[in-house]
Amino acid sequence: MRVNESKTKEMLIYFGKHDPSELARIHINSKEIERVESFKLLGVVLSSDLSWNEHVDYMLRKVAKRMYCIHYLVRARVKDTDVLTIYCSVIRSVLEYACPVWHPGLTQKQSDEIEKIQKRCLKLIYPNLSYNQALATSGLTKLQERRETITRELFNEIKDHRHVLHSILPMRDPNSLRSRNPYQYLIPITKSSRFGRAFVPYCISRRY
Repeated sequence: MRVNESKTKEMLIYFGKHDPSELARIHINSKEIERVESFKLLGVVLSSDLSWNEHVDYMLRKVAKRMYCIHYLVRARVKDTDVLTIYCSVIRSVLEYACPVWHPGLTQKQSDEIEKIQKRCLKLIYPNLSYNQALATSGLTKLQERRETITRELFNEIKDHRHVLHSILPMRDPNSLRSRNPYQYLIPITKSSRFGRAFVPYCISRRY
């Protein structure tokens, strides 16, 4: 495999006590590889601090450019059901893309910022209704609840031994299973909460 060094980036994930800048750089074909703090992989922005700040900002900027279509459709008096279809297709789909990856690691503030987008859209469509009333009228649910459902459903799919990702699940020793605790997956114990905000540990901790 030939590596194009001009298009290759290095992202350092390091939480040690030493200064990361002192760590040796990677060189390919005598050229130093650029070290970055974040990069986008398959539409998801990964950061060196393992937070989702940049990915959330990326999503909010992307949907901000699409909000105009909801304004125009409402002004044109398009049927509410049609506007909702456009919203789900053009805006909500962006806010839920690959959400099992980043949903477990969201802070409450980030979750609220994402929820505000749906609130704004429903306020345009149903200006005289509260958010909860608009949800009931439109048949939609809160984005946080949808992300949780999508995450749980994906984990349940992976629990099938035929799933390609089934091998990543940490299984408990069958001999250690007790009647009071029949859950078959090992709940990892770590010194920090960072690991618990990943997809698999998050789902296991909730016993999905």
